[in-house]
Amino acid sequence: MTTLENLYYGNITPHEYEVDRSNEYDINAKLFIRHEQELSATLTEHQKEILQKIKDNHTELMNLGERDAFVRGFFSCQTDD
Repeated sequence: MTTLENLYYGNITPHEYEVDRSNEYDINAKLFIRHEQELSATLTEHQKEILQKIKDNHTELMNLGERDAFVRGFFSCQTDD
């Protein structure tokens, strides 16, 4: 079965991966959470709503970037036959 067929049939799920929680990712995730909690404790309700909108926009930007990287990955696999 080809890679594209495996992808189509769900045998490959590129959006699912395990994160090594002992690495740089985990350290930064914990810092992010701590800083967000510290900041949120000082904000008004209106400011917390704005912060949530910023986080939602950031998540959407990250998802778009991941999608674009995924698509570009297929184009980089093409050969000039």
